[in-house]
Amino acid sequence: MIKITIALLLAALSVSLLGNLILYRKALEFYAREAAIRMNPVTDCFSEENAALIAKPKTKPRIVVFGDSRAAMWAKHIPGGWGDLQLVNRGITGKTSQQLRQSLQQDVIAISPDLVILQIGVNDLKTIAVLPGTNNRAIETTYRNITNIAQDLSDRGINVIATTIFPPGPVQFTRHPIWSREVNEAIDIVNSRLLAFKYARVTVIDSDPILRNGKYIKPDYASDMLHLTEAGYQALNLALEPKVTTVLGMDRGHQ
Repeated sequence: MIKITIALLLAALSVSLLGNLILYRKALEFYAREAAIRMNPVTDCFSEENAALIAKPKTKPRIVVFGDSRAAMWAKHIPGGWGDLQLVNRGITGKTSQQLRQSLQQDVIAISPDLVILQIGVNDLKTIAVLPGTNNRAIETTYRNITNIAQDLSDRGINVIATTIFPPGPVQFTRHPIWSREVNEAIDIVNSRLLAFKYARVTVIDSDPILRNGKYIKPDYASDMLHLTEAGYQALNLALEPKVTTVLGMDRGHQ
């Protein structure tokens, strides 16, 4: 009996140590990313690519996907049914809506898109879990920045498809200390307001019917708590196809 008790205690200690190690590594990753953002809040990582696009005449409709890591990962899953056009990805991992707003001119407007697809906001709202009492401010800031970006683009004659903020996946073990159901609630609040937003040349697409199952991303579409699998992006591509072709005035039968 003593041996069994000792074995159980050792097993529990091992599990505890492993859990602490995982959390420690996650904390290091988080602080490293936050430090990098503080040092360089507005990146110029696309400066060379942007200059190359500006230097060449545009020969086909240009779509820019703009946003955070969820937008950035879209680049790996190019849609096949959107027609003969040029797709440019300007997603930047870890960026908030305010940082993306500051990058709008250099990374989007300057390269003369015909259509911009926005996926922005989760990095703002996830801070609610570690900054208690900031719910209202985070919600207002996120909504204001997304809609201001859409308005800025529209006012320049650029079409916009704003997707609502993707739902989260099931909370991972390492995320439990830095996540709260209030984040999920804030995402839903911002999304409901975005769906009610009306502005010329701006279309808001509800991502929930495409990606969501209950409270979370559909299991086949979740690569982790915040990001999508290839199947998730392909589902988005298929759902957006008629909107993209309509906005650009394309007739797929003549492509």
